[in-house]
Amino acid sequence: MASRPTRAKRDLMFTTCFFAMLACAASADEAPSQAVTAAAATLDTVIVTANRRGADVQRTAQAITAVQAKALDETFVTNITGLNSQVPSLQATKAAGFENLVTIRGIGSATPENGLTTVPGVSLFIDGVYIANTISLDQTFFDIDRVEVMRGPQGALYGQSSIGGAINIVTKQPQPNHFDASGDLSGGTYSLFRGRAEVNIPVGDTVAVRASIQKYDHEGFTKNVALNDFGSDDAHDAGAKLAVLWKPTDAFSATLSAQLYKANQHGDAQKNINDPLPDPRKVYQDYPSHFGLESQLYHLNLNWDGPAFSIRSVTAYQGLDHTQRISSSRSAFSLIGSYDDVAAWNTHVHNYTQEFDILSPAGSRFEWIVGAFALYQGSKQYVVEYGGSTLPTEADLTPLPDISYNPPANLNYGNISHILRRSYSAFAQGTYHATDQLRVTAGIRVNHDSFKDDSYNFSAFGKNTVVNRSKDTVPTWRVEADYDITPDNMAYASYARGYKPGGVNGSFGQVVIQPTFDPEKNDAFEIGLKNYLFERSLRLNIAAFYYNQKNFQYIQTDPVPFDGGISNIPKVRDYGVEFEAQYVGMDDHLRTGASLSLIKGEIVGSYKTIDSTVANAIENDPSPSSPCAFGGAFYSQACWNAVIAAAKDIKGKTPPAMPKVSGSAYAAYRWDLPGGAFTARVQYTYRGAMWARIFNEPVLDKVKSYSVTDLFFEYAPERSRFRYALTATNLFDKAGVNSRYTDPYGTGQTSQQFIPPRQVIGTISFAY
Repeated sequence: MASRPTRAKRDLMFTTCFFAMLACAASADEAPSQAVTAAAATLDTVIVTANRRGADVQRTAQAITAVQAKALDETFVTNITGLNSQVPSLQATKAAGFENLVTIRGIGSATPENGLTTVPGVSLFIDGVYIANTISLDQTFFDIDRVEVMRGPQGALYGQSSIGGAINIVTKQPQPNHFDASGDLSGGTYSLFRGRAEVNIPVGDTVAVRASIQKYDHEGFTKNVALNDFGSDDAHDAGAKLAVLWKPTDAFSATLSAQLYKANQHGDAQKNINDPLPDPRKVYQDYPSHFGLESQLYHLNLNWDGPAFSIRSVTAYQGLDHTQRISSSRSAFSLIGSYDDVAAWNTHVHNYTQEFDILSPAGSRFEWIVGAFALYQGSKQYVVEYGGSTLPTEADLTPLPDISYNPPANLNYGNISHILRRSYSAFAQGTYHATDQLRVTAGIRVNHDSFKDDSYNFSAFGKNTVVNRSKDTVPTWRVEADYDITPDNMAYASYARGYKPGGVNGSFGQVVIQPTFDPEKNDAFEIGLKNYLFERSLRLNIAAFYYNQKNFQYIQTDPVPFDGGISNIPKVRDYGVEFEAQYVGMDDHLRTGASLSLIKGEIVGSYKTIDSTVANAIENDPSPSSPCAFGGAFYSQACWNAVIAAAKDIKGKTPPAMPKVSGSAYAAYRWDLPGGAFTARVQYTYRGAMWARIFNEPVLDKVKSYSVTDLFFEYAPERSRFRYALTATNLFDKAGVNSRYTDPYGTGQTSQQFIPPRQVIGTISFAY
């Protein structure tokens, strides 16, 4: 039997295949037999709005990837986790069963379960509206035109929360003087159903209305054997959008949009690494999970183009209601002799934002933009967590109306928090065209953020009220120069600073956790090349970066049970290189592409912190001689000292969600048949091994590598409004691990979440 290649060999094989594909693309274009047809095919121009102006992605001096709606449909990408296969260095991982944590180049969010008191490190925008909470990342993509992913800190134009980058979701907009309608129906394995319909209706010469709806369902991928095959990883959601455009003149437009979304499902499966069932699609847990989400987004976008400058305004309101119930132990009482269940984890958010930009005319020698941004957010969270070593009844796990002032004996933790967040910023950026080939850009932003946490903590062990506040004023910036080597080849270099605001913990005097934590900053250096080659049939982009992070935010464990919070690691260093390529040939019949990311990161300098699993072992030591015996973890200084003494030095450890190697490659070919066109597409995705926590403990934290192959087939009959497609995702049914999560609270169990299994989906679409 042949031995399996080592991980290093697999990484080398993947890298070799990537460059071999580029070589094949180049040689195909140079081959005499294809010289005529190759010259006739050129890549499409991709327009992005990273600098608040529409521009060719190849003329935008930063690492940016634009994923069109068609590419999302071909691989049946339904939410942000699907971008793992589409965007270099992007990782969307799950934690706690409901949070999508997005990192780019290892920078993002390392603070799950603290969404009210911290912000993401990769900011999300929908049609220019800043989405100020991580729970909204769970929503299914809806009526998308494209997704733009900007890699690296966006220190001037996007500000706070863009320390790792920014994601801009651009939806389809109303179009005047043009009627169209489209839709599709999809059905597949796991009782999958998706129905989508969109219509654009012009009303006279100045008004247009666009309406769209979506319904998406499938059964759970994972069965809970302890609960009669209760299904998790299911989907049951619906969305609707209405947008009205008023464009009385060529210079002015106003678009009022409303988007609604609702999900009601069992939630994501979190399989305990000690689960006795070997099948990755089966779990043994005795508490049923639930996930509910209702969100609404209303925004008004105003645009006016004057002779000397243009004005853009985005006014928005976001509302979110989230309910959650999970088995915090990710296990069953019969297996571990105890229970730890979160019976309520409810979040309500009201968010108001306003952005106002003034832009110079495009094409001038000195292009500039100035603007201001304001955010007001009010949030409320209600948490009830039960635990004990006696088998509970259903009544023992039901929150009662008086629980906050009359907590039962099995209530491990209860919390009612009200968070008030305000953010204001002003920014300016200018680009000077020194010559026809050389441009220099400089931008600065001044950010002010404030948090107020008014929390009431209650449990069988006591009650307390906490009011903590924090304020930060942080400048960020971006300086960049780019040069056109030829009309089709550009080089650039940049230095930027991005940051995440500091914030507040629900601390009332814990042993280690402080009431507030500091802002996280990232000084980023990047160089890059953007190239069209072989008469624009090949696009090849390369970016290399070096990051110095300061005050990396993470969840720190406190010696007092359930009293963890956010703290800062002084310094983290990251560096890497990325490649992106697309090729078109054979008279536009053949399209191929690939991406590759090579990244390394480490914690710099000595820093000690408490591993929650070590703290749990010390605090739950049953021996009478233990300083933590008889509930000492809640009152004994000797117990706390023992936990602190066991803190680990994490110098040199790799930050979470940072695979050294990741990438993808695809190839698509179109056959023109007598009755229509047939297209076949295959995509291969590789996600290298990575760590789930900063401790890099192999048994708990190692997230193994995986690879996935997807297929897509489409037939488009001539002179027909219909298309027929067949998609097979995860063709070889790999049980790849998307993420691991060690709960820092409660019983501290480690669980993992798997990527979706093989799905076969048929789609009928139409366009009128």
